[in-house]
Amino acid sequence: METFLFAVGTLAPLLLILVVVHELGHFATARAIGVKVLEFGVGFPPRVFGVYTGRTQVLLHTRTRFIGLEGPQSLRPGQRVKVASIHEEDLGLVAVEVELHRQRDEDEEPSHFNRPVDHLLWHEGKVRSVSGGSFELADMLYSVNLIPLGGFVKLAGENNPTVPQSLASKSPAARIMVLSAGALMNALLPLLIFTIMFMLPQEEEVGRLAVAEVLDGSPAAQAGLRPGDIFVAANGQAIESRVDLTREINLNGGSEVTLLVERERSLQTVTLTPAFNTRSSQWQVGVAVDLTETRVVSRSRALWDAIPASVTATWDLLVLLKQTVGGMISHGAAPQLSGPVGIAQMTGEISRDGGFIGWLTVGILLSVNLAIINILPFPMLDGGRIVFVVIEWLRRGKRIPAEKENLVHLVGLVILVGGIAAITVNDVSRIIEGVSILGG
Repeated sequence: METFLFAVGTLAPLLLILVVVHELGHFATARAIGVKVLEFGVGFPPRVFGVYTGRTQVLLHTRTRFIGLEGPQSLRPGQRVKVASIHEEDLGLVAVEVELHRQRDEDEEPSHFNRPVDHLLWHEGKVRSVSGGSFELADMLYSVNLIPLGGFVKLAGENNPTVPQSLASKSPAARIMVLSAGALMNALLPLLIFTIMFMLPQEEEVGRLAVAEVLDGSPAAQAGLRPGDIFVAANGQAIESRVDLTREINLNGGSEVTLLVERERSLQTVTLTPAFNTRSSQWQVGVAVDLTETRVVSRSRALWDAIPASVTATWDLLVLLKQTVGGMISHGAAPQLSGPVGIAQMTGEISRDGGFIGWLTVGILLSVNLAIINILPFPMLDGGRIVFVVIEWLRRGKRIPAEKENLVHLVGLVILVGGIAAITVNDVSRIIEGVSILGG
């Protein structure tokens, strides 16, 4: 139970951060292009509390309908109201209906608020001030919700271009920018995390990495490597630890690697091509190694050095993912997928062994994967929504009906949930058998 709680305790805040960063991308770009943002939520409902902000000017008309209010004279600062507005040229938002918000009994008739009517913006918030024939409404809600596994952004008119200030009313290019901004934020987050990691002092064991054993028939054996050889560099990069060698080999993938080795006090160059190990999902050369003449060094970088290093590290991570996936595909290996349970297990194990740095490392991996997955052209995901925008552009503005698009996304959701459920069952079975997702 303690292990389970630790795994959940390390994963939950990580997911919260990653999803909130993702939604911040949608939020910032939507506001930048003039889309009405109705709510930015941290976590998933039920709502714990919320704060209304913003200053939306709403005009009142003689035909404005009031529900729960006697008329415009009943509007007071601090009241929470629901408003249906229409956009008039040269005037801005004009209220068609204003309803005083109140808690309702279960058997009471429901409000007509939010009934599907075109051309209307449905928004709610707190009255900031009332002046003559208009009032100022704080209708942007920042909410904190009970389930700490993500976040969301609620935009006006996501599929209805007739709604004032709606996402659907914007150009295809603008909508693609909003829809792709979340994945972009997740792709950029590793730059920040790597920068923090490089600035933190970290102790590392380094030394001379010697070949202890060469496997028969391996790339290393074919290239002539011998026990006792000392790795000096790989593709021009210094080798001081197992991590250095593993990184350089996997970055190279199935291409030739040029190794500089020390043999009997002389330097020799060896060229070989790594082979992909389907069990470990890594490129390997077929040697066992020993780290000799070890010493512990403490390394940290100044900000101006950490930033460019983070760019290089992020690029290397993308290359590693490409080389790993490429190796799996070329060798017919099925990727080992993990659902929430497996990811929690991995996060707990790495965080337990690697501490805060390990936890940050998991954050980098999850952030990159979240960016890639979200941009895939699969229904319900951001990439799937972008596909519909592209289709609209190719059809010169002719939209696929919202009902049909929503149905496609619903099917995608069912498939996605079903897939996650199946993967989770496999994760649970593996844990019951005592198998680690990390291969231990």
